[in-house]
Amino acid sequence: MEISRNEERVLRHLLSTKDKGFVREQSLEIESLSDREISSAVSWLDSKGLIELQKETGSRIQLSNEGEEFLEKGLPEERLFLVLQEEGKLPVRKCMDILGPSEGKIALAQLSRFGIRPKAGEISISDPDAIKKEIGRRKKFLVSLREGEKDLPEDLVDHFRKRENVISVRAVTTRLVKISKDGEEYLSTHAEEERIDFLTPDMIVSRSWKGKRFRSYDLNTPVEKIDSASKHPMTYLIERVREIFLSMGFREMKGHYVEYSGWNMDALFIPQDHPARDMQDTFYLKSGKEVEFEHPEILEVLKKVHEKGVEEYPGWQYDWSEKRARELLLRTHTTVSTIRYLYENKEAPLALFSVEKVFRHESVDWKHLAELHQIEGAVHSKEANISTLKWLMRIFYESLGFKDIKFLPSYYPYTEPSIDVVVKINGKEVELGGSGVFRPEVTKPLGLKEPVIAWGLGLERLAMIYYNLSDIREIYNSDLDWLKNFRLIP
Repeated sequence: MEISRNEERVLRHLLSTKDKGFVREQSLEIESLSDREISSAVSWLDSKGLIELQKETGSRIQLSNEGEEFLEKGLPEERLFLVLQEEGKLPVRKCMDILGPSEGKIALAQLSRFGIRPKAGEISISDPDAIKKEIGRRKKFLVSLREGEKDLPEDLVDHFRKRENVISVRAVTTRLVKISKDGEEYLSTHAEEERIDFLTPDMIVSRSWKGKRFRSYDLNTPVEKIDSASKHPMTYLIERVREIFLSMGFREMKGHYVEYSGWNMDALFIPQDHPARDMQDTFYLKSGKEVEFEHPEILEVLKKVHEKGVEEYPGWQYDWSEKRARELLLRTHTTVSTIRYLYENKEAPLALFSVEKVFRHESVDWKHLAELHQIEGAVHSKEANISTLKWLMRIFYESLGFKDIKFLPSYYPYTEPSIDVVVKINGKEVELGGSGVFRPEVTKPLGLKEPVIAWGLGLERLAMIYYNLSDIREIYNSDLDWLKNFRLIP
C-alpha cells in the first residue's frame, strides 16, 4: 500500500502527537499544507485504516444577514430608543414611519418587554438607564458572535433564537483523529524519503525527476464518492409546470422585471388610490433617464376608462394622473405580461402562460418572500368562462398530484367573478392563488372581443406543500442534505 506525500506528512505529525490521544482535525497545523489538503489526507488515511477517526456533533451559532445589518445600523429597539430619548414621546404612527413597518413592529415589541407600551397612541420611556444597559449587552453579544467567541451568555442566545432572522444555529460535525497501530507499523517499515507524487511540466523541462522515486498508484484503491451536479428543486417544479401547460397547447410568454405603473396597475383597472399601490406594498424605482412607455397610445384610453368607464360600466369617477401611471416599479405580478401580450395579439383563441419572478414589499417570514415566482395563465376565447377556468385549474393541479380541490368566491379589482383555488393537504385547506374572468374595463380598452379568464398562482407556496416544508425560506437555503435528497416530482 502506498500513501501520498501529504498523507505521509499528516501521519507522521499524528505519530508525534499520539500521546495526546485523539486530536481535533482543525488543530492540525503542518507547514505548507492547507486545511483542505490536511482534510483530504485525513479522509484517505481513514479509508486505508492508518488512523482512527471519531466524530463529534454539535451546533454553531452565527449571525444571519439581518443580524449583520442590525449590527451595522443598530438594533431596531436601539434606534427607536435613541429617538425617544431625544424626543421624549412619539406617536406610534411616527415610530413606524421612522423605522418602517417591519422594523417598527420589532422595536415596539422589544421595548414592550421593558414595560414600555403605547398609551393613547403615544409611546415614551421612563427608565432609560436599564434599557440602555440591556441594549448594550445585546450589541456586545452580536459583536462577540461575529468575532467567533464561544463563551456566549445563554440568556442572550435564547433571546436571539426567538427573534426571526438575527442568528442561525447550524449543526456541525468535528472530526477527531489519532494514528492507528497499522499507521505506526506503516511508518516503521517505510523510511521517509523524497519521492514524486505528480509530474509537472517544470520537472520535465528541468529534468529534476531523474534519479527520484515515483509514487506507485493502486488502481483498486476506493475513491471518494462525488455527488454530481443536479437541478434545484424549484427548477424541477418550474419544468413540470411548463410541461403541463405546453402539453395543453398553451403558449409561453416572457415579461420585464421593471414596469410602468400604468401597465402593472392602471391597465388592470386598479384605481390609483388603491392600497396595493402604496410604498408599503410595492417597490418603486427612480431613474435618471426618461424610459419610453411601451404603446403610449394606451394612456389616453386608460384615463378615459378610469374616469368615465366604458360603455355601461361607470369607471372609478376620479381625476386620473398620467404622472402616476408613468412611475417605474418592480412588477408585483405577472398579469402585466398577459395584459401587454393580449394588447399586441388580439386574435382569439389564445392560451398563454408564464412562470416568472415578481416582487412584493413584504416582511420576510415563514410564509412570505419579497421575491417570488408566479404561475401566470390566461385564455382569450369565446368559450372562456368560469366553468372553463375551474376545469383548467382542476386539470393543472391534478397533474401535480392534488385531488381535493375547492374554489371559493373572492375579490380582485380586475376580475369578476373572482375565485381562489384551495387544495386540502393533511386535512387542512391551503389557498394557492387567485383567478377569475377579466372585467370589461380591462378587456374592452385593449380591443379584445372575446372574454378572458386568467389566474395567478404562487409557485413557492406550491413548493412548500410539494416538498413538505414548513418554512418558505427553506426552499432557498443551501442545505446540501435536502438538495441531494428532496422528493422528485412524480
